Order: sequence, then C-alpha cells, then structure tokens
Amino acid sequence: MPKEDCKYWDKCYQRNEAHLEKYNHPIKETDTPKMAPKRKPTDKEEEVGESPKTSSSNKTEDMMDAEKDCGNYESETAQLHKEAMGNIAGKNYMEILEKRIRLSVQQEYDNLCESNEFIRHKFLVEMPPDFYQFWQFINTLKKDTTKEAALQHIESVFQLQLVGPFEFLAGKFHKAKIGEPGDYLRHWRFYYDPPEFQTIFVRKGTGVHYGYWRDVPQDKERLLLARNDSSQNCEFQFVAGNVFDAFLYYLEHDFHGTPFTAAQVAATKKAVKQYISDNSLGLAQLDDLTKERNKRVMAKSFHRAGIVVPYERKSQQGYRPLTVSDAELKKILALFERKDLNDGSDNAKQAVLEKLQPVANAANIAVDECDFGTALELGLDLFSSGHKELHMLVSSLLVPAYSLLSRPQFIAIAKAHMEQRRRDLNLSIFEVLK
Repeated sequence: MPKEDCKYWDKCYQRNEAHLEKYNHPIKETDTPKMAPKRKPTDKEEEVGESPKTSSSNKTEDMMDAEKDCGNYESETAQLHKEAMGNIAGKNYMEILEKRIRLSVQQEYDNLCESNEFIRHKFLVEMPPDFYQFWQFINTLKKDTTKEAALQHIESVFQLQLVGPFEFLAGKFHKAKIGEPGDYLRHWRFYYDPPEFQTIFVRKGTGVHYGYWRDVPQDKERLLLARNDSSQNCEFQFVAGNVFDAFLYYLEHDFHGTPFTAAQVAATKKAVKQYISDNSLGLAQLDDLTKERNKRVMAKSFHRAGIVVPYERKSQQGYRPLTVSDAELKKILALFERKDLNDGSDNAKQAVLEKLQPVANAANIAVDECDFGTALELGLDLFSSGHKELHMLVSSLLVPAYSLLSRPQFIAIAKAHMEQRRRDLNLSIFEVLK
C-alpha cells in the first residue's frame, strides 16, 4: 500500500521507523499549503465509499484557528492605528500612551493634594492634633489671602522656616513638580536624622532643626518634640511635648533677636499663651511624656534619644544589650580616623568591619531569638556614627528589626535617606525638582 504524505511536510520532527514507514515527507516549496498529490483509492476505501482528504477540499482545525488569530491581530492593529491617527498628528502610539499615563499620574497627584491624606501618602506618617492647631494659630499672626503668608511671616521675623507638612498646608506642593517617592522622604531630612524623627522647624541657614519624634510610625498622639544641630553632632534633645511649646523654646534658645525685635517676640509669646487659653487646648507636657516614655526605653543609643521596643520583663524577651559597650563601639569606629589605615585604600573600612562582625553576628542571633531591639540599637548607632561606608551593614540590621517590629515605614525612610545622604543645610525637595 502506498505511503501517505505527512501533514507536517518536511517540518515533521518525528524520525522513528514506524512513522517513516507509514508517511512521506516531501519538501514544502512555499508558505502556502499545497494540495496533497492525488492517489488511487485503496481497496478498503473503495469498499466503504471513503476518499482520501486533501488540503484543498477540507481545511484543518489548525489552519482555521490560524486564520482567526490573524484576523484578530489585523483588527487590533487597525484599531491602534486609528486611535493614534485620531490624536496628535505626527505622534506615534507609544508617545500618546506615555502622555496619557503622565496625565493620569498628574490627576492622581492633584486629587491627593486636596486632602491631608497627602502627608500620610508622601511622608508615611500622620500628624498629631497640635500640629493642625498650631497652623491655625500661625495664620492669626498675619492676615493675608495667600496660604504662604504665614510661612513667610515667621521666616522673615524669626528666621524660622516651617517645613515639611507645613509646606503642604501652605499649598507649596500643589504647584510643584511630581518627584520620586524617595524625594519626599528626604525632604528636610538632615544628615543625622533617624527614621523616627520628622523635621518641621528649621533655623534658616543653619543645622538647627526641630521635629516630631515617633517611636512607632503609626503614632499621632502625644508625640515628643526634639531638637538637633546637624552641624555639631548626632545627638537629639527632647524640648517639648507639643509644637506650641517647641516654638516658645525656639524663641527662647535659638532665635538671635535684636533690640528691634524684642517687642515683637514678647507679643508673639503672649499671643501663643492667649490662643491656647482661648481655645482650651489640652496640650501634652514634656515632663509627663518623657517620664512615661523613659519606662519603655531599652537603651540610650548614640543619638541619646533612646530606643523603645516591646519588652516582656518576665521572660526578658524583646531586647538584650550589645556585646560591646558604647565606649568600646566608639573605639572601633575610631579606626576610620587612624592615619596609618587611611592610605587611600579600603584598609580602614576593612579594619572596622572585622571588629564589628562579631557584634553584628550577636545582634542577628538576638533577632532570631526575638530580641529585636538589639539589632535596632546597633543599626541606629552605626547610622549615627555618620560613616557612609557602613550603610550596607546598617541596612542589614535595621531592615529585619523594623520589619519584625511592624515598622515598615521606617524601612522606606531609612533606605531613601541612605541612598542620598547629604550634609547640606538646604534639603528642600523644591530645590531638587526645579
């Protein structure tokens, strides 16, 4: 009996003997399917009245599917072409699509600017009630129709810049270019600011700045106000239990007044106290907050503000001391300053890492045993040392610590800061997005 032609022609991948004995594999000359050569029906086919199928008389299911797919593709292509030609002349479809995406992002940003949700979305924290109360007070100092008038008044009279979330309330973000997520997290974040700190006041042209201190990113009640001068060191000092008292502290300690400003300073201090009284504001006080917080502080740390983590006293689980004292750790970090190691190579870094490795290993073991505060302390201490060479090690400690403490916002803030950590004094996002 003559062999049939294989429907896959010469493209057939089967080369076993049984298949080759049954089918021919002629060479396909063109992409258009050819009719199989006619042949005389077999005795069996004549007996039952069957005739061999040919490619011309009956299309295979594969061919029908292929033609259907081809038709769909041509239809989609025509639709894309029509849509592109119906838009801006001379622009291709991808350019039009990119423009639509930009417009969509801009619309989403504009909608976000219409509520205080912008602060939580861009800075990853929420502001406490006293923050909004202070903003209302500031707007009573100078009557003006523009939102930025309050910021300009405080800056011109007291050399104090109200930044960060205050700038949002003043409308400065509404007309700014859209930045990357990290840009907002670095906005007015000074060199030694840990993730727990958020700047709101800056003495113009200096490293002196004030901000809210949060041990947990979700906190928005009864936050402490801290002060740091980044041009001096990494240490933070708690100065107030609310933003009104922080403002008064600034006027008393950091504002460099003159005989010509004395009267205005006195009048402003009086206005603060009067506003608090008239509105019956129940503001938290520094002594009460620090006394309550000190009960939960596990270690002072290099930044002197201390770290707060959950701690079970019965099982002593949540924190264990580092394997070295603060003095010993500072001695190790001092190797960065050794002249005999600083010869332009990585000798100083390698010497420090060799000394720190056992300390870091012990902190990681502590994390495995649920003492998360140990890695947090070491990570923040190394960050506060200011050595960028240790950023990778800092990340390896802070990321698991913050993650297991359910403080993921601080992970994002720390990473963004260490990506572009600067000693500059002008750290405004508006300078970056010009």
